[in-house]
Amino acid sequence: YELIEGSIIVAPSATIDHSTIARWIANALESSCLSGDFAIGTDQLATIDSHSEPRPDVIVTLAAHHRLTPFPIKGSQLVVEVVSPTSVLRDTETKRALYAKAGVPSYWIVVPGEAEPTIKLAELRLDPAAGEYRYVVHYTTEVFETDAPWPVCIDLPALTAKRARMFD
Repeated sequence: YELIEGSIIVAPSATIDHSTIARWIANALESSCLSGDFAIGTDQLATIDSHSEPRPDVIVTLAAHHRLTPFPIKGSQLVVEVVSPTSVLRDTETKRALYAKAGVPSYWIVVPGEAEPTIKLAELRLDPAAGEYRYVVHYTTEVFETDAPWPVCIDLPALTAKRARMFD
């Protein structure tokens, strides 16, 4: 479940495919993190305010929160949502606005192909003056490199090839 703007959202459990992609992203973030100041969590409730407690697929938050549930989203550096057929609007619009309102500087949207094994990733960064996210990378399937929250490289073609083996 999630609490989104005062409404309880009950969604089906994630598929193994969805969870695997989230884990791959989390592993890439974790292996490139050189600071002990941050922790990478998956499928954890994060409190934005008394009306919103989303459950991001992957989050980079303060290490001090590693034993809290739910934990405050304040201080988090990145949220990643892996889009499912039942979560498209919630992940691309509703949660995007919530995370921007909460001040999370970076937001990635990951879209697994339904009929093919592709994995697309969009990187958005918060424009503090506008209070909303702007695209930095608009849905790539190529090797993805960024410097936020720290330098990280995600080989999307390699992950797509790995996912293709699961499609067989």
